[in-house]
Amino acid sequence: MALSFGLLGAGLGLVAAPSEAEAARGGPRGIEFEGAQDRRGVYVGPGVFFGFSGMKATVVPDVGLSLAFGGGVSKRALLGINLHGAKYLGRAEGASSWMFGGDFEFTGYAWQGLYIRTGLGGVGLPAGDPDNTLVVGLGGNVGVGYEFWLNASAAASVGITYDLRYIAGERELVPDPLRHTGMVGMRFSFY
Repeated sequence: MALSFGLLGAGLGLVAAPSEAEAARGGPRGIEFEGAQDRRGVYVGPGVFFGFSGMKATVVPDVGLSLAFGGGVSKRALLGINLHGAKYLGRAEGASSWMFGGDFEFTGYAWQGLYIRTGLGGVGLPAGDPDNTLVVGLGGNVGVGYEFWLNASAAASVGITYDLRYIAGERELVPDPLRHTGMVGMRFSFY
């Protein structure tokens, strides 16, 4: 009789114990709000951002959307691609156009959800002339932020980013070949 109660107790313990995958991600309900979650595997992350760009000896606001996707190479490192597009909201001639582009992206988590993110790639953006001529900008960005886990497989992050692009083009079209942009953004990531 004692043996049957022992076996029954052991069987219930195995059924009630979380699996290794659930334990690594904080359980099925996302018990850990800011803990070190498992980011390995494929991820996708839509986001929104707004910021300011230096253009035509003035500062022009912009707002945009992004879509990041890639893979987690460890619990604390992600490699991926970030596709983004934005609308310049300037009133001056040539400062009210669209930009679009993509970057190869690396995200490293230093402590819990605190991350450093870098990107390298190219964008098509307005030169700042009255015709809104699109030119190529090559460069990258660096940012810092924090990621909060919403449940076992979804997280939201907020961060700030500095973006620097070298704009190719003739001096008459592009008097200042460097475009500086500061951004604040939010991204939802699904692992």
